[in-house]
Amino acid sequence: MEDLFREARFTSLRLLGHAEKYSTTRSHLGIYLNVGLTARYKRPSGVPVKPALFHALSALISKHPILSAIPLAVETPDPYFIRLPKIALSEVVTFVEEDANPPSPDWQEIVDKVLEEQHNCPFEVQSNRTLPFWRIFVLESNNVPGSFTLVFIFHHSLMDTKSALSFHDEMEGHMAQYAGVEPSDVVYGFPGPLVPPLEGLYTLPVSQDFLRSQEKYTEPSHDSWTAAPQFTPMKTRFSSLWLSDVDTKMLMTLSKKEQTSVTAALQALIATCIFSVLPSTYRTLQGDCAVSLRRFLPEPVTATTLGCYVGSSSTTYLRMPSFDWDEARRTKIAIEHTMAQKGGDMPVGYLAFIQNQHHWMLQKLGRKRMSAFELSNVGASSTLRGGSNFEIESMLFSQSSSACSAAIKVSAVTGPDGRLALGFTWQEGVIEADMIERVKRALKGEVEKLAALG
Repeated sequence: MEDLFREARFTSLRLLGHAEKYSTTRSHLGIYLNVGLTARYKRPSGVPVKPALFHALSALISKHPILSAIPLAVETPDPYFIRLPKIALSEVVTFVEEDANPPSPDWQEIVDKVLEEQHNCPFEVQSNRTLPFWRIFVLESNNVPGSFTLVFIFHHSLMDTKSALSFHDEMEGHMAQYAGVEPSDVVYGFPGPLVPPLEGLYTLPVSQDFLRSQEKYTEPSHDSWTAAPQFTPMKTRFSSLWLSDVDTKMLMTLSKKEQTSVTAALQALIATCIFSVLPSTYRTLQGDCAVSLRRFLPEPVTATTLGCYVGSSSTTYLRMPSFDWDEARRTKIAIEHTMAQKGGDMPVGYLAFIQNQHHWMLQKLGRKRMSAFELSNVGASSTLRGGSNFEIESMLFSQSSSACSAAIKVSAVTGPDGRLALGFTWQEGVIEADMIERVKRALKGEVEKLAALG
């Protein structure tokens, strides 16, 4: 099918960078598929969603060239982006009536179901349609006419979740400016160049010691929990946990008071809760934390640029009987130490030394995982303005599971309503079916206990 695109003289934009190629390699092999950022929007009375949304998408596609770019030749060592000449919005936006679904106590269960389905649907080049590597689902309900849910699913080679947060912020603004003119269904891609890949903007230094550590596989110790070995096929399972605005605010306040961060506190809390549901024979586990590299990047990258600029930090935890703020402070120091290297000695920098990512990824299958969990905290979005127009109320960050990384992925975001939402992802068959529910209950209980003591 890609041969048809190569012959059709689509505009070739540039080769994928190493991190972008990492994402296309994983999706091509069925190891990791996509990312999602979902927002619950308030809408003004009597104003239909579709024309306002299409108006906003037209503006966004015209502004950001990456939204009309798709990767080709992903099975080769040199994949590249091409530009789609046009995008038919009706082909990438799906409207779903929530009332058509089985009765549910609240919309969050419906959203969880939609997200689990979407995180199992890959982005693929199709011979008969030129679809972008992102899609949107709008969930509406006649019972709740004053709001709707917008599910934004995207391929990780296009952008990171900071980008998706910016995407929603811009979407909110453009929808609020909708003046009632019927927008076109077809949008033509912006002709500007793509922003350079990460390594084209910034040097990611790699020491010889780090290089040797990455090249050599050392199996985790027998008392370190890493769940089942890495395998395919990969089927994603997903479940969310929502903290109240009161508990979220208290967690923020206590984290500051205890001289740590919410991210570090969450990471230590998750480690504590995983230990609480594991047999006592497991004494250690590794937690990874995604970190944004934007602060180190020069123009044209800003806080709102759509692109993929993410690194990672790792911390090893020893079994403790209960959550300890000392562990949260230690985690914060570990993250700060990683950031002090300014992108140096990170796995994302090691990607430049891998000649064949497909072979490298396939080698991982059958081996033990290194990490028990990975936390990605995209932070807090802007607060509610209390206007009468389109406005984001709450948010949920999610992603597909991975056959070749941490057993549990936890994706965190705090919405304008002040609620911290956590999206738990795991691969079917990697952990026991009820483990995530037990970890979620333990985490909710720990946070409520801290809030009560605070």
